[in-house]
Parts: sequence; structure tokens; C-alpha cells
Amino acid sequence: MRNTRDILAILLLLGGTIWSVPMQPGRDDVEPDPAAYSATDPAEFEVTSFRGTLDLTGHTSSQRHENRLREAAAENFAEQAVQFEFRALGVAPDWWDDATVALLASLTSMESPSAYLNHDRLRIRAIVDDEPVASARLQSLHRILPPGFTVDIQLTEVDKSTSANSLCQRQFAVLKPGSVGFAESGTEMRAAAYPVLDRIIALADACRDSTISITGHTDSTGNEAWNRHLSFARAQAVATHLEDGGIDAQRLIVTGAGSSFPVGDNATRYGRSLNRRIEIKLESTTP
Repeated sequence: MRNTRDILAILLLLGGTIWSVPMQPGRDDVEPDPAAYSATDPAEFEVTSFRGTLDLTGHTSSQRHENRLREAAAENFAEQAVQFEFRALGVAPDWWDDATVALLASLTSMESPSAYLNHDRLRIRAIVDDEPVASARLQSLHRILPPGFTVDIQLTEVDKSTSANSLCQRQFAVLKPGSVGFAESGTEMRAAAYPVLDRIIALADACRDSTISITGHTDSTGNEAWNRHLSFARAQAVATHLEDGGIDAQRLIVTGAGSSFPVGDNATRYGRSLNRRIEIKLESTTP
């Protein structure tokens, strides 16, 4: 179970093979306008399932409709905690009740799905281990929808026999997190560094059997003893940010390399800015 959860977490983070599910036209060759309805707000319905919790939010047409949704959730997501946030719709499209219930059923074979439905658009994102089965369920949902719908469905297919460690090693090999820069002579990170570090935190959280090497570098300004002290302090600032993001300190290897490994020309201002950097490397601790 843990290996499966880890694989799903990695794939949610990294993406994968995206399948665009083809949707055929509706029941008839002629495409009439969608059924008219009246409501204070546009009809909307959202479903998300993540980490054992199913969230249902949106418009319902009646108490009977709400009861049908609760029954569908209990039937199709029996092992998950369910949270509801329903709002009365008023006069609904004639297909609304059936479509929202069918949407829940269509997500049964998917992992960590998210879906959004309104009066003229359907969007689904999910991980699946059997794309044909998932596609068949979605085609069944589509037959309920009126013609002319905008449909945007992306499914990531995963082979669950693949180990989480293998996926992590593959990602580590191509990891290019981006630049973590610092102001001259200081340990304060530039604003652009934080999105980079957040990506590192997300990957490290998904790939928990890994260590993170953090190496600080400086330009050649000042003596080398100071540069090594400064580079270590910068690396430690990054490590502290990762710890604050939930990464165990025991997984972090912090080093200060001073100005020994420049990547830019220290004779120029631009080159020195390139040399004031942090290099981060993730490595698996399991074979």
C-alpha cells in the first residue's frame, strides 16, 4: 500500500503520460442548445479525492438529489471520509441530477481524481492503472450530457509494478530545479529562490528514501576562509527552509565550497552573480 501511495504522490507531482480521452458526439447528429435553467449562481459541481478524503462541493436541485449523491459517494468511495458542501440550485438542467451522480461513479477506478462540471463544461484530472476501463466509464457519463459540451479530460496512466524508488531515481537524473541566488555578501535568498525550493520540498516529500545534498558557492570576492564560511551559511539557510517545509534534517547534507568551483567569470558582475549559488542534489538511499 505504501509503495502505491508513494508512486501516486510522485506522479501527481511530476506528471506522466497524458491521455486525452476522445469524446464522441451526443445522442443525436443535431446539436440543440443545452437545456435552459434558472439559478442565482451558475450550476457548478466539484469532486476531489485525495489522501483518503472525498470532497463534494456544488449545486443540488433537491433533497432527493443530495441523497442520491450521498449514496453514490458511499457506494463508490466506501473507504474514504466524505465531506459535503451542497448549495440549493433552484431550477436545474434536466440532466443535472443524473450527470452529477454518474460523474461520481465514473471516478471509481481512478486515483486522486479531481473533476469540475458546470452547465456547459466538464474537466477531469486523474491517475489510472487501466486507461480503457476509465475511458469506458467516461463515455457512459458523456451519454448523459447534452451535445455541445466542452470536455477536457487528462488521465495519467501508471504501471503500479514500477517501484517508487525507480521513479524517484529517474527524476533525480533529470532534476534541474533552477537557480537559488543570494545577494552579494549576504545569506538572504532572493525572492526567485522560494518557488525553486518549494519544488525541491515537494519532490523530497514524495521520494522519502533519499538524501538531499546542499552545497553553497560564492564568488571570489573576499578571502577564501570567509568565502567558505559564507557558502556554508547560505547552504544552511536553504537547509533551514527545507526543514521548515517538513523535510527531516537527518536527510540533509550541508556543505560550503567557497569560491572553488565557479560557473561564471569572477571578473564580471554577471559572472560573480552566477557564482553566488546553491547546488542541490537528491540521491536515493536504496538500491
